Amino acid sequence: MKKSNVIVFALLAAISVFLLWLWYFLGFNRVDDPLDLVLSIVWWAVIAVSIAVIVRAERVRRRRIRTVYVGDNATFNSEKGLMRFSEGEPMQDVVASIVENLKYDFTREEFPDKEAFQAKYFVRTKEFRTEESPEAVKDQSMESAQTALDSSASARRAWTGEVVVAATGEEKPFGTPEELAAILTTLGAAA
Repeated sequence: MKKSNVIVFALLAAISVFLLWLWYFLGFNRVDDPLDLVLSIVWWAVIAVSIAVIVRAERVRRRRIRTVYVGDNATFNSEKGLMRFSEGEPMQDVVASIVENLKYDFTREEFPDKEAFQAKYFVRTKEFRTEESPEAVKDQSMESAQTALDSSASARRAWTGEVVVAATGEEKPFGTPEELAAILTTLGAAA
């Protein structure tokens, strides 16, 4: 959830607590005793439900952004758009570089026409982390350390998700980058 959303919900809750206190301080509870507390509880429930809806919508939006569609020599991602790649590149590295460089902003590219791009399968990423290996950056300058970190040899990845074949809808889950590489190799060999 964005910081501005958190601030707005905190302000709404604080205003609600202040108004409930004011209700008791001014003595209105003597006239309408159950109404004040019922209204506050309903208001707090509305705030809690709103927070839950926003968090769920944000998770769905991020999951959609992390989905990468793969076709012949091109990939599509809703944030990055249509991207071409050379034929010799390992597909796992292409998809990893896209997922790793996502900003999760609100820009959105439209899915290309079938003539421009046809997806064979797509990779839905549930979790993606790159962990720095300590020997990659030992005794190196900042620039060369960043270059070493960018290469897949010096970084360990935690990557889970699933690969969905577009033609059949068959889902193939993976829990490690090695499992993903094996799935992508079998899909590449079948094509």
